[in-house]
Amino acid sequence: SFLGEDISNQIQNQMFEIDRFIAQHTEKITTEMENRQKKYSRRIAAAVQQDAIKKLKAKEDEIQKIGKLNWELEEQVKFLAAENQLWRDLAQSKETAANELRHSLEQVLAQIERQRQGEDPAADDSKSYCGSTAAAESNIGGRFCCRCRREESCVLLLPCRHLCVCASCVSAVHVCPLCRSTKTATFHINLS
Repeated sequence: SFLGEDISNQIQNQMFEIDRFIAQHTEKITTEMENRQKKYSRRIAAAVQQDAIKKLKAKEDEIQKIGKLNWELEEQVKFLAAENQLWRDLAQSKETAANELRHSLEQVLAQIERQRQGEDPAADDSKSYCGSTAAAESNIGGRFCCRCRREESCVLLLPCRHLCVCASCVSAVHVCPLCRSTKTATFHINLS
């Protein structure tokens, strides 16, 4: 009947409207969900990026700190190496000076021994490198101090290597009484 068809059409139209409304609503919810998902993903990505930037900056700071520490250690190693070389050079110069003193002492002791045995010390190679002088030749026979002429000579003057002053006079002597060279060091010799 006509009324039945009309109700059927209305029901069909209403069903269509309901379906369309549900479809629109579903699409709206889906779009909102997608937008929320995108926003959430962007927030997560930003947070992760920020965290990564912080970690990267911390690593860069750590690398800079290690680099600075390495530089300081390298400078310290250079300083210690230079200081070590200075100590080596100083030790070598002291060893050379000690060897020269030992050699001078051996020469003086040999000269003294020859003097005791009555040999002519003028012929000896161990006389002063400053050369012989009249004062030195006048003191050859005796072993007395060239300054006070009372006590026995027991102090070797350097660099000339003359054994010509006693322990009492050495502090007052600034130049060798025999060759007039400037005294730079002294060496006490036990003659007993």
